Parts: sequence; C-alpha cells; structure tokens
Amino acid sequence: MEFVRWFDKIRLHDTDLVGGKGANLGELTAAGLPVPPGFVVTSEAYHYAIDQAQVAPQLAAVLAGVNTNTTADLTRAADEAQRLVRGVALPGDLAAAILDAYHRLGEGVRVAIRSSGIGEDAGDSSFAGMNVTFTNVLGDDDVLASVVGCWASLYGARVMSYRVTRALLDVPSMGVVIMEMIPSERSGVMFTADPSDGDTSKIVIDAAFGQGEVVVSGEVEPDTYVLSKTGPALLHVRVGTKDFKLVRGPDGKDLHVDLDPDEASRRVLSDDEVIELARLGLRTEAHYGSPQDTEWAIADGQQYLVQSRPITTLGLASQAAQNESAPARPLVQGLAASAGRASGAVRILQSADQGDELIAGEVLVAKMTSPDWVPTMRRASALITDGGGITCHAAIVSRELGVPCVVGARNATMVLRTGEVVTVDGAEGTVYEGDLTAVAKTSVLVGEDHSSGAVVDGAATLPLATRLYVNLAFAEHAEEVAARDVDGVGLLRAEFMVT
Repeated sequence: MEFVRWFDKIRLHDTDLVGGKGANLGELTAAGLPVPPGFVVTSEAYHYAIDQAQVAPQLAAVLAGVNTNTTADLTRAADEAQRLVRGVALPGDLAAAILDAYHRLGEGVRVAIRSSGIGEDAGDSSFAGMNVTFTNVLGDDDVLASVVGCWASLYGARVMSYRVTRALLDVPSMGVVIMEMIPSERSGVMFTADPSDGDTSKIVIDAAFGQGEVVVSGEVEPDTYVLSKTGPALLHVRVGTKDFKLVRGPDGKDLHVDLDPDEASRRVLSDDEVIELARLGLRTEAHYGSPQDTEWAIADGQQYLVQSRPITTLGLASQAAQNESAPARPLVQGLAASAGRASGAVRILQSADQGDELIAGEVLVAKMTSPDWVPTMRRASALITDGGGITCHAAIVSRELGVPCVVGARNATMVLRTGEVVTVDGAEGTVYEGDLTAVAKTSVLVGEDHSSGAVVDGAATLPLATRLYVNLAFAEHAEEVAARDVDGVGLLRAEFMVT
C-alpha cells in the first residue's frame, strides 16, 4: 500500500490515487514548469485510515439518508459525517510515512495542505473551493491534524450538494497535497481562455496583493488583465479595489492587513509581469492541449504555478454568450462572470445560513458567496455579488451550474431591493430593470431550479438512433422526468429503489 507519492513521480493518469489537484501538480512538475516541491498523501492512505477506524459503514449510512434539497437535513448529515472522520486516529505506520515525507521538505518549512478529491479538477467538475486548504502549517501535530481536516471536508454540506448537482454519486475519496508554502507577495488566477464568453484567443489574469485565497474566494475585487494570445499582448486592464491582503504574519500564521486607499487602487502587476505570466499560461495550455485554469504566486521575483485544471465551462459560456441585448434601464453594472440571461424577483441575503429564504427562480444578491452557498445557488435563476472577479469560486460554480452571474457589482446589495423584478445578463455583466426574457430568450437554463432538468429554450426535437437515458439525482423529480421525451433512467442512487 502506497501512503505518499512525490510530485516528480506523479502524472495525470494517477488521478485515482492522488486526486485531481495532486495529479495536475505532478503533471506541471513533469513539464518543467515552476511548481513548489511537495508530495501527496494518497487516497489509499485515506481508505486505510477509515477502514482501521471502522467508520466506513456509518459514513455510508449517513450519505444514504441525506436529503440535499433541505438545508437543515443536509447540515445535520454533514455535521455527523465530519464528526466521524475527525474522530479517526491515524494508524502509526501511516502517520510515520506522512511525517517522514514532511521532514524531507526541510526542517522548519511551512507548508500548504490542500484537499485533492478524486474527481476534483476534472474536465466537467472543478469542485472550486469546495474542500478545505490549510496554509502556513508548521509542526508534526498540525500537519497530521490538517490531513484529517482535509478528509473531513469531503463530507461538508457544500460538497455533498455539489456532488449531487454534478451527478457524482460514487463513494467519495481523497488525496491530500502537502507542498512548500510560498510567501506570496502577489498572487491570483489565470485562465487561458475568457471564462465569461469562451473566447479561446484570450488570456484573463486576476491578481491581488498577498496570498491568492482572497482572489479565489472573492473576498477582494482583484485587478483583471486581458491579453491576446498572439504575442501575447495586453489588451485591457481593470484595476480593482483591493481593500486588504492576506500575508504570513510574524508568528507564521495568516495575517489580514488592511490597505490604504492608494495601495488598494494600485496595479498589482506591471506590463512585463503580465506578459511573463501569460507565457507561463501558454506553456501550460500547450502541455495539456486544452485551455487551463491556473493559480499562480510571485515571491522574491519568482513566478510559481500552484494549481492547474481544465476550464470546465467553455462550451456553456460560448453558447450562452449569444444572447441578444434588449433596450432597458440598467440598474447595476459589474463583471460578466457566467453568460446567459435570466429574470426573477430579487432576494438579498447576508449569509449562507439564510439560504432557505430564497424561493426557486429568484435572483440571489449577496455581498459575496462562498462554496457554502452552493445549495442556495442551485435554486437561483441568477446570481449577483458586490465583490469578486470572474475567476473567483462564485463565478466558476455559477458557470458549471448554468446560472447567469454578475460579480464585482460593488453596490448591488444597496441599489437593488428584495422583491423587485430584474433581468440579469451574465454575458454583459449588466442587471436591468424588469423582465426582459420575453424579449430575448437565453440558450441556457434560466428561471428554473437548475436541478430540475429544465428544457433549453428553442431546443428542437429530433429523432435519435441512440436510446436516450437520464441520470436521476433527485427522487422528487421522477414523475417530471418520466413525462419527458426520454427512453428511461440510466443512473440513479441505489436508495431511490427502496424509498
């Protein structure tokens, strides 16, 4: 049984052993791209620990009984499953293998410990921000505790909800990445295609000061740099308002540092640095043969890649971006994050705990969303946030769910009012007054619960030589699905057969 594997021994075909994040870090290392040193605690190690603790049957029972459509039930199930995993005591041989590899990175080295779920960072499911990451970890006890913490995140409410939405119904499994922590001075996300409209001739870079968590979580409004791949050449710069940065403090822990107005409005990257990053992105895309979503960091003048995964939503973005504009009064302008147009009544929420207040088909408006909001986002017809950039988790998950999304709107929670009807144009980044969907129909699923199997507007019914079966993720939709023009159900959760 293999408990750990180093990046230089990992390739993309090792996904089942090391998870998506770990496999991609190995692939980047093999391609000669700048990656911090590290290793992966394998999925075999996870299953070994779970089996030794004899909690697998209890976890299976919790998962079998969960109702992901009810926030309270989902939260109770997640809490119970995570309690079981956090109670797992690492077997001595496994703990020794992890600590031996950790010490080989060097004595006194701080590390980032990151979840690497099996199925994560795949071509159609990013799991963006769903599982946890621990930064600036130092010492044997904290390293081992963080590994178990990553395992427990497999059973978070947001992860359970997302897995059902993406029809990922197998038993969850995970590797855990342990890599040297880069003391990032500047960091961010780079897409080697425009995620808002699917334009593969462009590169989009979001950047902020300090560690990159503030970009991917949407906690700050990052700078956005748009480049043409030809050259590459810088086409457009949008300087964000970066209110704070996250850095390593004197005690080695993460430190929140407020920025004064001058620094907050200063560009993060020079033109030369943007071009250099874009060239790294082009090398990454050339190695994989497809557009990539990468995370990067700069420390002491050196650029690093700390993650790469396929962009999961290019087909959806390019299709949905074909919307026609309709003349109307714009209420809010932000960044086009997930293409498509949808109308509905506004529902302003302050936290994910208020998610049950949103009625299916309403437009969710919030200062910012985290992965904890996924169960609520699934019911929304569209999403508007005050903060974030087009590469943040809210934007990525919205694109995967097919939910039109506008981020970085800055004042949406103040301008809009709960109950008023608006139209969200995710291709333009504009929120209009009233219902415009009768004027211009979108080509993505809008105004519906996106777990309900809504029919695409204007889709023609054509005879098929192949039998068409559906995946049934929600038992309550069985009659609705049966009424559609399909040949039956091809995949469903086993418990549906007996309940």
